[in-house]
Amino acid sequence: MNYDTVIIGAGLAGLTTACHLAQAKQKVALMSTGIGSLVLASGCIDVLGFQPAASQQPVINPAKQLGAFLTEQPEHPYHHLGQAKIEASLGAFLELVEGYEGSFDKNWLLPSTAGAVHPTCLAPKALAQGELSQGGSMLIVGFKELRDFYPSLISHNLNAQNLGVQSEAITIDAPPPLRERMNITPIELAHAFEQAEFRQQIVTEIRDKVKNCNRVGFPAVLGLQQHATVLADLERQLGRTVFEISTLPPSVPGRRLFEQLRHYFLQHGGRLTIGSKVVDGTIESGRVSQIRIETASRLQAIKAQNYILATGSIFGGGLQTDNEGRVWEAVFNLPIEHETNRHAWFDKGFLAPQGQPVARYGVQVNDRFNPVNSQTEPLATNLHAVGGLLANSVWTQGRTGDGVAVATAWRVRELLG
Repeated sequence: MNYDTVIIGAGLAGLTTACHLAQAKQKVALMSTGIGSLVLASGCIDVLGFQPAASQQPVINPAKQLGAFLTEQPEHPYHHLGQAKIEASLGAFLELVEGYEGSFDKNWLLPSTAGAVHPTCLAPKALAQGELSQGGSMLIVGFKELRDFYPSLISHNLNAQNLGVQSEAITIDAPPPLRERMNITPIELAHAFEQAEFRQQIVTEIRDKVKNCNRVGFPAVLGLQQHATVLADLERQLGRTVFEISTLPPSVPGRRLFEQLRHYFLQHGGRLTIGSKVVDGTIESGRVSQIRIETASRLQAIKAQNYILATGSIFGGGLQTDNEGRVWEAVFNLPIEHETNRHAWFDKGFLAPQGQPVARYGVQVNDRFNPVNSQTEPLATNLHAVGGLLANSVWTQGRTGDGVAVATAWRVRELLG
């Protein structure tokens, strides 16, 4: 079967690109080995969180600080886009999804699962209602059976930063049927919250504690398919604004975002294939002629007018490495500039503010996001790369990874739609 565009990769960049092109009436196929990284992410869209990148002071206005960031990071993919296209991409993204709030000229300052400040540009309503600059008092609720979410730690760290909020914490037993389990996951809790009786028991447990607080924060587990209903019901029963705080993976808001984008893509006629590995692609006379995917009995050729690589970096499988220090792109074997000494791939500090050198490796592109060779000549005019696969798109540099994904997806839609 022939397509207008084939997209490889189902992360934020791949799914957003697929939605934009399907919206533009293209015949689009999205191929992915797995469901992508969205289920590991916060569900927010970080465009520019810190500048300078090593600063511990969050950016309040990303649009205003973008120029200074680009001066500091002369090889960042944002240089191929510019401010107007980044801003347009955020507006276009908000048209694809429901329940998100924000704009390019303001960062939400949200509490993280460690009680730090998470600056982000677009956020689901439930997370955005945890905005720290609003001040006031808040109660943070946790569950004994939910490991890696510690309300006391979050509350202590928020209070210690003098952010203008007064935070208290409470940890309760999860109501049946989850009570007394050794460990429960965010996904299990999200399903349980969709039961009215489960919510009622939680409200009864914390009602007295809530009286002294303006807002109530829960781990980000307030429902999957029925999230809006769960949020509204808790606010009605508690008589307080309710908000969510991101958890460690698996991420419920990330799962909600994946499902929204997947549904939008399929509703607009896209074809989604998850579980079939794209083995290789063929470039002939400056154009991709086909890719091949694994099936149960053979390799199947897929042909299209255009191809988009959204496979992520080393951590997403878009780049491969070996113990001899080689780095290569996984589908087309595109050239990757890299250090052959593997000891130079990593900084001694795991959380080094400048990021790990290996995270800078990726595909070099031109302003049309065609992969290029060392002479900056396009290798295939109908091949485009987006998202974390791009060279120097290391997300820790100012927290820009989601912005790169969303903005490059929109730029490709402009080029092909």
